[in-house]
Amino acid sequence: MGIFLNRMKNERRTVIPIKMIFKIILFPIVLVKLCNQTLKEKTEYSIRLKLSLRYLKILLTTSLVSGIGVILVFTGIKIQAGVAQDYLGLAPLLNKGRIENAEIKAYSREHLIPIQVYDFNNGLIFASETDLLEQTGPSQIVPVWTKDQFFLPVKKTVLSSGTLITVVLYSDIKGELLEAYQLGRIIFYVFSVALLFSVWAVILSGRGIFQSIGEMTQTVRDISERNLNLRLNVSGSKNELRELALTFNEMMNRIEDQYNKQKQFVSDASHELRTPIAVIQGYAVMLDRWGKDNREVLRESIEAIKNESENMNGLIDKLLFLARHDNNTFVFQKEEFSLTEMLQEIGKETQIIDTIHKINLEIEKEISVYADRNMLKQAVRIFIDNAIKYTPPGGAVSISLDIKEKSTEISIRDSGIGMTKAELEKIFDRFYRSDQSRTKDKGGHGLGLAIAKTIILGHKGKIRVRSKVGEGSEFILILDRIQHA
Repeated sequence: MGIFLNRMKNERRTVIPIKMIFKIILFPIVLVKLCNQTLKEKTEYSIRLKLSLRYLKILLTTSLVSGIGVILVFTGIKIQAGVAQDYLGLAPLLNKGRIENAEIKAYSREHLIPIQVYDFNNGLIFASETDLLEQTGPSQIVPVWTKDQFFLPVKKTVLSSGTLITVVLYSDIKGELLEAYQLGRIIFYVFSVALLFSVWAVILSGRGIFQSIGEMTQTVRDISERNLNLRLNVSGSKNELRELALTFNEMMNRIEDQYNKQKQFVSDASHELRTPIAVIQGYAVMLDRWGKDNREVLRESIEAIKNESENMNGLIDKLLFLARHDNNTFVFQKEEFSLTEMLQEIGKETQIIDTIHKINLEIEKEISVYADRNMLKQAVRIFIDNAIKYTPPGGAVSISLDIKEKSTEISIRDSGIGMTKAELEKIFDRFYRSDQSRTKDKGGHGLGLAIAKTIILGHKGKIRVRSKVGEGSEFILILDRIQHA
């Protein structure tokens, strides 16, 4: 039993080191795989790292190509100079009247340059006394290297004694290769040191560039419903990030403006609805207490509830119209009709309803238009009602129609109280009512002109306003694409 246990212990002792060795062998592979996976994830989600690696790749490629190019050019120049030097001493011996093998042999032995000379038919005329070269003919020459030498064959065809001969000169370029090797080592060391500084510079430059992006990201994160006034800092930057920041700030200005208008719209709508609801509730309480026994209270309460209900119904209709327009769900039912006939119809209806103002129709030309007749009629009515509202009894409201070069203009002009410059800037805002309308109890919710503007702009038209305090106002509706007879 003891022998068996000892054997088990020995087996464990041998198994454990094997596992350890196996883990040690696999550790570098696992480490490289982990680093590769981490780097891949970082480059996928980090623009800074991706750009840094791209710059480093370009730098490494440029450095490598430049270094190899310098070495190749240097080696080529040195080899060419060495071969030229070797051939320079042999050329006079070949240009004599006849080839002296003894002189060529002496030159070959003195300069340690293997030489072969072939005639026109590739027959061997001369060969150096060396066993390094095989006499295979000039067409099959190859470089020859030994432990201490590297011969580069150079073949030249020259004219000697009126006969073409081929000279194969084996130039030893080992010295040139050693010089190129030393130059390569120098370039490697210099480029390695420069590369370290370049990597550090790329990292620092990337940090500086993306610091602004980080600040912008944090600012965007801090923007919320409570602080829509936050904007990106554009001071000190003159690159593409500045354009991006300015564009974002402009977008935030529009969003904040629309958000504030929406808040004001909801607040004003709530206020406008609160008043009729409070009136209805008050009269409902009166009906509950005294309406059963007092017919005068009953009549007054019913009339008031009816009026406020109609008032609230009109307000809700206007709000729904604007909401449909804001949600881009409103559709105009366009058709071709006589604009002249429609304005004359509005003028006659206004003269019947309003007998305390003079309604002037200055319409002579027959003009047709492609538009939504009911919507366009509603917009013109709103401008006429607005003119009547701010014109004292006995004043005049004039409606005219004219054709311009590329448009048709509808003019509604009054002789009323006019508007100040501050009022002109706000008249198309929703729920805006001038001080005159409030103090003189003109009524309305301040939505009419906003609706009229929506209708005109929906027909791709324009509105021009002229007004002067005490002299009246003029609203000019400019409609494009008008077809006239």
